[in-house]
Amino acid sequence: MNVAEFLVAIVQRLGVNTVFSVTGGMAMHINRAVAESSLSAIYCNHEQAVVAAADGYAKARGYATPGCAVVTSGPGVMNTVNSVASAYYDSVPLFIIAGQVKTADINRHGVRSHGAQETPQLDVLRPITKAVLRYDPREVADESLARFLAEAMTGRKGPVFLEVPLDLQALPVVEAERRLDLVCGLIAEAIATPEAGDCPAAEQSAHELAKARRPVLVLGNGLCIAAVPRDVIRRLVERLGVPVLFTWPAAHILKHSHDLNFGCAGGLAPTHANTILQQADVVLFLGVRLDLLTTAFNPAQFGKRARRIVVECDPREIAKNEGLPATLLFQEDLRRVISRLASVDGITGTPPGAAEQRRAWLADCRQLRDADRRNEAEAFSKGILTAYTMTRTLSDATSVRYIVPTGSGYAVEGFARFFRPREGVTVAFAGHCLGSMGLALPMAIGAAAAGDHGIVCLEGDGGLLFNVQELYTLAANTRLKVRIVIMNNCGYQSIIRSQRRAFGKEFGASADSGLSAPRFELLADAVGIPYTRCETVAELRAALDLDDPRRIIDVFLEEDGYRGPAVMTKFDADGKPYSTDIEDVNWDRP
Repeated sequence: MNVAEFLVAIVQRLGVNTVFSVTGGMAMHINRAVAESSLSAIYCNHEQAVVAAADGYAKARGYATPGCAVVTSGPGVMNTVNSVASAYYDSVPLFIIAGQVKTADINRHGVRSHGAQETPQLDVLRPITKAVLRYDPREVADESLARFLAEAMTGRKGPVFLEVPLDLQALPVVEAERRLDLVCGLIAEAIATPEAGDCPAAEQSAHELAKARRPVLVLGNGLCIAAVPRDVIRRLVERLGVPVLFTWPAAHILKHSHDLNFGCAGGLAPTHANTILQQADVVLFLGVRLDLLTTAFNPAQFGKRARRIVVECDPREIAKNEGLPATLLFQEDLRRVISRLASVDGITGTPPGAAEQRRAWLADCRQLRDADRRNEAEAFSKGILTAYTMTRTLSDATSVRYIVPTGSGYAVEGFARFFRPREGVTVAFAGHCLGSMGLALPMAIGAAAAGDHGIVCLEGDGGLLFNVQELYTLAANTRLKVRIVIMNNCGYQSIIRSQRRAFGKEFGASADSGLSAPRFELLADAVGIPYTRCETVAELRAALDLDDPRRIIDVFLEEDGYRGPAVMTKFDADGKPYSTDIEDVNWDRP
């Protein structure tokens, strides 16, 4: 066994069954090791897509198994940067294994360029990975290699980058099987579920919830990243019996029809969710890091009347939130906290009058939710294809089990606002934090490779062009079952709107201002994938009902520009911008 085969064997022992790659000269031994292993290899058509596909794979495996990407040096690594950053911000466990020029050719002279197809890969990727390492088996101990790889799956998860110079890839590994057992055993110990024991976060949360009259639970994507099973979360929710709110990427944790599901709060959200959050007296945030987008750019006012408890695994996120008013911060493993909360006594304690007040609180919350849903139905139940009707159609389609929405754009904001998850449906946003265009298709390919079925890639007409070459990856891998739903609003609508607000005109955002209007039916024909054009809700519903797991569904949206109440940016008397409080938005159209 050589070094390349040794590394591939480690990846395989950790449960990975698929590797994504673009082959290249400086990674030739790693490419060969993957090809001659029992791993499935999917060869993408761009390195950005390689890492994005590995990202989609890891998400579809519940963040419990890392994705693995293999690329060549120099331009190969540089092409991955956007996807690596996206995985880092989304806390996705990835192994990125790259070639590098031979050791003698690595730049030690301070010149701009030395080795052929060499770049300072470690320096480039260090800020957007959890760890980077140049692997020389003569210098890196097996224990150090194990600690490095375990970084991807411990604490706040994320990508790690390993480069192997060409001349080291084929070196023989002495006592390979013993060393494999050692490395994989150390990694397994590092990522094991923490043992039960004292858990201050759970104890304090139980104490605060027991006193509360108007408690609220807010669940975030940190629970998904920690691989906490949905049925475990549901049992905790039902044990607490309090209103539950979500962040957008966590909204699928509990089905929409569950009586305790009150939707997502934030800058673009149902009014009832924001009112409930702002009227609560105790809010427990699990897996929510109080980021700016979630909190409508105002973390201090997000649950402003409540005693707030925030449980987060990242010490930097804890430090960032130090000083927030009436807020208890705990750095803790969410698996331990959930397990402890599920068993701690007194969590639903009943101080004098508390039980009756809680029942009244829950009844009030239900009234707010029912009224809001009536307003929503009245405002958006039109016969035309809008983000609302498209999303409701996707929500109701029983053939849809796993959705990979694009990370940015006007139409996908509508999807996030209106989606109503059914039991067992998963939504895994492509580049949620970074908001990159074009990552949905390769991430959906990765999800399909992970074995998921009923997969829909939800991409914009502009975003699809960013990685359109991956249609050929689908063409080459007919076992990958992905339906591509294009939210076609003829350009970059979010950019158009912001340009028109700021400048009164648009540029470089549609066919009227410098772009071309793509004809996706021609692309579909070129790669041999069936194509359906949808201009009505009935046509979209029929397309989703087709017994065909590989299809491009081109949905032409008619937008009226309104997605319900939203936080507005306003200016005070001195011209300083500020955001309206989420409690103040209402159904009066702007």
